[in-house]
Amino acid sequence: MAKELKYNHDSKTISEIQEEVDFNVLSPKKIPDDWTLDTKTSPWIMLHYMDSKDSKLMVVIDLRKGFRLFDDDFPYHQQVDINGNKGYFQEWGDSGEFDKNGDTITGGLLNWIQDGTSVEMNSSRLSKEQMVEIARSMR
Repeated sequence: MAKELKYNHDSKTISEIQEEVDFNVLSPKKIPDDWTLDTKTSPWIMLHYMDSKDSKLMVVIDLRKGFRLFDDDFPYHQQVDINGNKGYFQEWGDSGEFDKNGDTITGGLLNWIQDGTSVEMNSSRLSKEQMVEIARSMR
């Protein structure tokens, strides 16, 4: 798993972003060593983890100042535990089908609140289990 994060596209680092916002910028500790990170800071914080060739978006993590989540906001969800926080996972409607590149669509949306930060993770390349593992490594 990742020891030193490789940023791409002249992205701001996590520590630089943390200095600019008034909420916790969480990031995963368990990601593959060869993934790179492209950060976006407008209109909210987005962490785009790319494959080693910088050609496939593996997972996106959107962060913003926490707001309350309600079960009614996620009518088609599966509830999951993320570090003692109630999380909501919803798979994509076209899960199992093929995208325009011939890759099988997997994953979905995962939402939770942790340490005052709202987190939304999405992926069409990772399984639910892989997404939850990454989410549980967020600090």
